[in-house]
Amino acid sequence: MTVHQHRRGRTIAWQLRRHNWPWFSFASTHPSLYVLGAGASAPIIPMRTADVIRQEVARLGILDGCAEAPTFRKSRLLPPDLQFDVHAALTGAISQNELDAHTPLALVETLFARLITVPRIGRLPQYAVFDHMPASVLFNFNNDNLGDAVHPRHLCLRPHGSVDVSMVHSSGVTAALRWLAIPQSFVSQFAFHRPEPEPSDISENWPYRKLIEIFASLEAVVVIGYSFGEQRDTGCIDDTESFEALTDLLRWRPKPVLVIGPDPEGVAARLEAAVRTRDIGLLACRWNVLSQFVLCGAFSRACKEVPRRGLQIVTSSYRRLEDALEERAQCA
Repeated sequence: MTVHQHRRGRTIAWQLRRHNWPWFSFASTHPSLYVLGAGASAPIIPMRTADVIRQEVARLGILDGCAEAPTFRKSRLLPPDLQFDVHAALTGAISQNELDAHTPLALVETLFARLITVPRIGRLPQYAVFDHMPASVLFNFNNDNLGDAVHPRHLCLRPHGSVDVSMVHSSGVTAALRWLAIPQSFVSQFAFHRPEPEPSDISENWPYRKLIEIFASLEAVVVIGYSFGEQRDTGCIDDTESFEALTDLLRWRPKPVLVIGPDPEGVAARLEAAVRTRDIGLLACRWNVLSQFVLCGAFSRACKEVPRRGLQIVTSSYRRLEDALEERAQCA
């Protein structure tokens, strides 16, 4: 074997490790648990919301005359940045950190709730794709409304709750935003978990109890675009209770686990360490592209070519679609 052939063989092995199509085929044809994170609703729901919230506050053009005392929740929704102060010192402008301090938390939370929901949204490929899968469980950590139209044969559990779309997008709230008239009592009605560490008793709630009840009947676990709330600056996770609940179930009833996302290695490594198994598969794909790959029939057609051309044909077919969709988006 030449050096070139050896390197090519290692490259192919690495690509197959990152694209475990057989496990995806198995999970999508058997009753499975789908654990959904923000990547399942991207790019319709933005992954980074702080900049958009700040832009909307600037557009409204109204700030509170008194600065609020810092809170952990506000620092998560509008993370302070030393670079804002540096820029202000160099330009003489007001630091964005100062502007954030004069932006009421109730306003920030309301804008966040509106940002992660889309009124009157139709059925999107990311969720319509579940029409092609047998009755399964969707453990959806997203607070948005994109998954509301999932086929009724699936059991949809919302461990972090969801935003009341009609309430936050009502004409009354829209008018109140213009006058900075969102009281804290309004956001106290929100029945969804904010982007912060989970309470220690969250796993006692009904979605977790129901999952424990039916977990043994499921044949695979698929984690889609979900990092368990990992914080990039520390590497720690917010969703500790949910992580422990899932890994406890996997130790109790082991089954194949597939992690889907653009860079699935980190989540897979965390699960492997907790469950103490190497039985974690990877599928380095964007869910919005992969769902269309299934819906348009390209995945099925590529799978039929595998006996003759190998698993690489599936990855190549997926990448062609991904490139085509990216080119279309750039031209739009």
